[in-house]
Amino acid sequence: MIESQQGLDMYHLFQPIYDVQKWHLVGYEGLFRTIHSINPEESFRIAKKEKRLYELDSRSIHKAFATYQLADDSKGRKKLFLNVFPSTIINPNFLPFISSIIQENRFMSQQIILEIVESEQINLEKVKMALPELKKLGLKIAVDDFGKGSTSIRMLLELQPDFIKLDRYFVTELFSNEPKKDVIFSLLNFCEKYNSNLIVEGVEDEISLAILKGLGVKYAQGYLLGRPSLLSRTGVAYNDY
Repeated sequence: MIESQQGLDMYHLFQPIYDVQKWHLVGYEGLFRTIHSINPEESFRIAKKEKRLYELDSRSIHKAFATYQLADDSKGRKKLFLNVFPSTIINPNFLPFISSIIQENRFMSQQIILEIVESEQINLEKVKMALPELKKLGLKIAVDDFGKGSTSIRMLLELQPDFIKLDRYFVTELFSNEPKKDVIFSLLNFCEKYNSNLIVEGVEDEISLAILKGLGVKYAQGYLLGRPSLLSRTGVAYNDY
């Protein structure tokens, strides 16, 4: 199974992220897919079971870089957000690997944001120790799905990420949920004080978007703003998948 995923059967969809205050496209999140329509989480679960998680994760990152670099959008200094497992971050092969990818693709490292996912047990101390060398390359760090997992607050405090991607839960029924609005407003204040950026995920309706803009949210992602799609040399092909 993993062999096929590492070859031509692996591809990525790219979902846009917008500055909703200025209606400006700031970048894309690259989303791992296979032509076999296997759930991405299942693909990585199988890889982990076979002790090949780093292999699949690093190949996915390489593939996403290559796809994005070929697209015209990569020339406009748009950011590329990519999920990465904590165990990949602390793997001794990862730093030389990511350095070679940046050099190979002539990629501006300031465009790359690594989204640390919380779907495996995290050794925060080891992850924290690995980040300075990655940041020396110009890479930025994000905490993905903030508020979804049990260690989100610790990740925020220990890793001091450049971006916080707020889980879609906080947008659901936002219009009638004052505590959720208060949490978002508090996170915005935190970001302003500690030089981070909040990205709200799962924006799917105009009312939620209006509320988020009113609260002062700058960055957002979701079906209302754009569905995950293929990238081509002429830009984004807006096909539903």
